[in-house]
Amino acid sequence: MNQIQIFLSFLLVICCADVSYAQQKISVKIIDSENQLPLTDVIVVAENNNNKQIVGLTNEDGLIQLSIVPPCFLTIHLIGYNEIKTSLIKSDTTISLNPSTNSLQEVVVTGEYNLTASDKSVYNIRVIDAKQIESKQVSSLADLLNTQLNIRLSEDNILGTGISINGLNGQNVKILIDGVPVIGRENGNINLSQILLSNVERIELIEGPMSSMYGTDAIGGLINIITKQNSKNTSEGTTNALYESNGRYNFDGSVFFKFGADHFSANGGRNFFDGFSNPDTGRWQQWKPYEQHFFGIAYGLKSKYTDLQLKSDYFHESNQNKGLPVKSPYEAYAFDEYYLTDRWNVTLLQSVRLTHNLKLDFTNAYSNYSRIRNTYRKDLVLLTQELIPVSSMQDTSLFNAYAFRGSISKVLSTNNFSYIAGYDINFENAHGQKLVDHNQSIEDYAVFGSLQWKFNKLTLRPALRYGYNTRYTEPIIPSLNFVYNPDNKWAIRLSYSRGFRAPSLKEMDLYFVDVNHNIQGNPDLKAEDSHHILFSGTYSKKIDQSTVKLKGAFSYNDIHNIITLALTNSSQLLYSYINIENYKTAVGSIEADYQYLSFDFVSGFSLTGLFNSLSITDKSIPQFSYSPEWNGQIGYEWKKLNLKTTMQLKVTGTTLGYAIDDSSNIYQTQIDSYTMLEAGISKTFWKKRLSISVAGKNLLNVININSNVIGGVHSDNSGLVPTGTGRFASLKLVLKFFKQ
Repeated sequence: MNQIQIFLSFLLVICCADVSYAQQKISVKIIDSENQLPLTDVIVVAENNNNKQIVGLTNEDGLIQLSIVPPCFLTIHLIGYNEIKTSLIKSDTTISLNPSTNSLQEVVVTGEYNLTASDKSVYNIRVIDAKQIESKQVSSLADLLNTQLNIRLSEDNILGTGISINGLNGQNVKILIDGVPVIGRENGNINLSQILLSNVERIELIEGPMSSMYGTDAIGGLINIITKQNSKNTSEGTTNALYESNGRYNFDGSVFFKFGADHFSANGGRNFFDGFSNPDTGRWQQWKPYEQHFFGIAYGLKSKYTDLQLKSDYFHESNQNKGLPVKSPYEAYAFDEYYLTDRWNVTLLQSVRLTHNLKLDFTNAYSNYSRIRNTYRKDLVLLTQELIPVSSMQDTSLFNAYAFRGSISKVLSTNNFSYIAGYDINFENAHGQKLVDHNQSIEDYAVFGSLQWKFNKLTLRPALRYGYNTRYTEPIIPSLNFVYNPDNKWAIRLSYSRGFRAPSLKEMDLYFVDVNHNIQGNPDLKAEDSHHILFSGTYSKKIDQSTVKLKGAFSYNDIHNIITLALTNSSQLLYSYINIENYKTAVGSIEADYQYLSFDFVSGFSLTGLFNSLSITDKSIPQFSYSPEWNGQIGYEWKKLNLKTTMQLKVTGTTLGYAIDDSSNIYQTQIDSYTMLEAGISKTFWKKRLSISVAGKNLLNVININSNVIGGVHSDNSGLVPTGTGRFASLKLVLKFFKQ
């Protein structure tokens, strides 16, 4: 820890040494050309005849003072506005910026030094903004991502919804909320149905490893969920009510108040799902009923040099797994399981601007996750129940995580150079009956940094991460990213990234031994590590009143020391986690986005190659099995009627593979293709204070798809994979109150 502090202190002294001062200051005010309101955080670069360059940002009044002698040349830039280059002869000048007509321009922050346009980022980032979230009429991350390209969801009737990105499953996908890792993985996955969207501003998704910046679990990609932190209104309130005919009833609300530079917000709600099964079997249901309650508060303040936000949120879910009735002439009973999940998070975010071009960022967070399983014997005659006094039928798991992250960065690329350097410290401890000694912990200490150079139209960013872990040897993680912008239409990217995934506490320390199970962890596991190459190109152009955006990408991932659960002792039926040799994926995709006035059409196709590990020993088996995807979306807005319509489609092709059956014979596995289709219409009333949305979901009535793959942890091995709850309708009402 002392070495990290010395490193950051030394870097801070060096960075502050290049701050320039001058005796004379010029004052400039930047405003919006349409409403004449001042613009905040506008980047202003001033350069005089002596080649002296000064960079700064406007304050809340749109003002900036620069220590430079006029006359000088100004470059003025703000995301969402057209860039201006002009000469300045005198001080006290007001300059107007025109809003950009390129509606495809997106702003990203994940992995960046500052707010960055997506076409300028070195990463291949996909943004799902508030409008897209609203048009989907959904309440959880699982429902939002089900039509996204290169993303596949999996359903476990006990553990919830898992994810895979580009052929890599959820244990290789890192999920952040405002930069803080989400904990509570079950069987390697975060349950996406427990990540709610009522307070989400946008989602940034990076395909490919981000381990050099964010550490473990980011081999397949990273999802950063960015919550609402501010508003243009001084006060506002929102209520949302959602009904779905498959048995879902959701209600939530939020309030926001601004007091000068301070603000306070709170949100909360209840979600209820009645369960679903086809055919209806009475008590037992394939999709388990649940009830969720959540609440969150946040307080933020902003001064001339500091932005500070303290936030806390709580989530509770009760999930029921009712057993099939057992009947006899004398009694009727069933065994019912109840799963109780609690999540509690406290986060302190702080950004300190040391100079116009140098800032410190700190993230300090505490996360608590608990999951309790209770099994009862339910008397179906007397309608009473009693807890079964068998330890293997009851379980409690508790995880606590502490995350401390800090960085110093040169946020504006003056003299074509910027950088970031920081530390990332994570502590995690776990308590549970199925852990060795019922208590285990792990600590990780890391430093990271990256440099960015701009050579005319080429941007180069190398990055490096070095860490120490108390339980395993952590590799040095490098990455190298290029983005080439020959003009304002093209963005061509090439990158190499190394990724890694740490073995989890459960994989190292699990001890689950009873009459039906013999699963033990492996404390000698090695960390997974990967080598990833990505090439992509993006082209966007505005033609009269139309905008066209085309994108193509190819990625290749080579992963070593994959961690998997395997039978290690057949005589004792002992299962344990082991490292296997390697695994590979190869993914190619093309996407197109066309906008004309109020019409929008988006479509994409991808082909994912999944490595067949049996091909190493059996040359008759192909090295890769390929699975296609295609998605499309059409939207139209009647602005005079305040009416919007959308239709979304995703076709997931057949997934093939190879496996070994109980007789040691190799056979080809197959998961059949399926198509998800949904359509909706929404209209606003009362000056957009009231919104009513109606949609049809899963219109092709997908429920189960055929498969000959041996099931997962809670599969019934029926040859059917649960995919949807059938065709259903939804109705959503949104009521907003605000004071500008």
